[in-house]
Amino acid sequence: MSAETETAVGETGESGCWCCGRITSEDALVHLGNHPEVGICVNCVHFLGRRARDYQATVMRQRLRGAAESVRGEVMARGWHRHPVAGPVLRWINQHLPW
Repeated sequence: MSAETETAVGETGESGCWCCGRITSEDALVHLGNHPEVGICVNCVHFLGRRARDYQATVMRQRLRGAAESVRGEVMARGWHRHPVAGPVLRWINQHLPW
């Protein structure tokens, strides 16, 4: 943004989105709590919210997968998959897991 544009934008009460750069009114921007100088338009707020939820879901899936692998390793190490009663159930579960 040039100095001339910045002055003109500042005088009209408009500002640019820090994410996409779109010029919009100051009232239409969402400001971050710890950084009030950062203004983000509503479209970018929705986009960033989706990205955050996707990231959290990915992290949760990785944790669950790690926990399941840990349990599977313990079952294999103790030989429970060969047990006459629990073995068929454990082998069935193992076949139907998504990895």
